[in-house]
Amino acid sequence: MWVYVIIMELIPAIMVGLGLFIIFYTAIRNEKAVNDLIFQKNIIVSILLVGIGSYILFSGVSAALLRIKFIGLVLTLFGFFLTFKFPYCGQYNRGMDATAMFFGIIILIIGLVFLIF
Repeated sequence: MWVYVIIMELIPAIMVGLGLFIIFYTAIRNEKAVNDLIFQKNIIVSILLVGIGSYILFSGVSAALLRIKFIGLVLTLFGFFLTFKFPYCGQYNRGMDATAMFFGIIILIIGLVFLIF
């Protein structure tokens, strides 16, 4: 039974990964013109793969859980910014480095708790 669950989560993850890989390989690594028909087909197929894979992957998850995880991700990124990047932005924010690091660590911990649990 658990093999079926793993496979049913692995297939949409592979679809999303393949779609993102096609977008990366086609749009970023390829210097062809955008009006090329193969380029447009690849982008459409990759967008469909990402969309269908995401829908299958997240259809069993409640919206409240996704909202909490998204809020946790935003808080974690904001806390990381305040802790590690903001104090070194320059001389415009002198005196705010300790305060930013303090609040950044608090926000980072809250965001990680929301993200993990």
